[in-house]
Amino acid sequence: MSLKNTRTRWGWPAKVFHWVMALLIIGLALVGTYMANFLSDMFLQIELTQIHKSFGFVAFTLAVLRVLWRWANPVTPALPEGQSAWERGAAHLTHYGLYALMFVMPLSGWLMASASPLNDANAYPVQIKNMVFGLFELPDPIAPSDKELEALFHTIHAYSSYLLAALLLLHIGGALKHHFVDRDSVLRRMLPWGRVD
Repeated sequence: MSLKNTRTRWGWPAKVFHWVMALLIIGLALVGTYMANFLSDMFLQIELTQIHKSFGFVAFTLAVLRVLWRWANPVTPALPEGQSAWERGAAHLTHYGLYALMFVMPLSGWLMASASPLNDANAYPVQIKNMVFGLFELPDPIAPSDKELEALFHTIHAYSSYLLAALLLLHIGGALKHHFVDRDSVLRRMLPWGRVD
């Protein structure tokens, strides 16, 4: 398996970034949905929120590394011949949207947590800091207890999650269409074990 991408296949770093981030994003989305809609135990919610923040930091770090790798290795496999202009446009827009949301989601979550009253040391018996796996604390770019900013970033975080879900469904649907309907190599060349003949 090659390190760099070619016009016919993705290199192994691109595949690792793709699948690790896919699993991470889906896991974060499921935990976030569970916390927001189905969890009533406050202490469990605090614990899950800290885990969610920590993996959100990992997702952001991987997104930065992924963009740097893409910048250093700009060659990508060619789109299949005969693909219509609207399909190419939809593929590009979906990818750009997914890349943008890889940054918008963790940044809006971090800013929301920074502005939260829970982050104010004077407001609650236990201050809920932005810790990453209990190892280090993220800085707070916003003073805590700014409820208007917390609400704004909560809205951005929530609506970004809906958009992310829609784009992921389009992305997965497109990959399956390429594999089962068009019978081309688009999905195979991104699979860890995929072969392109």
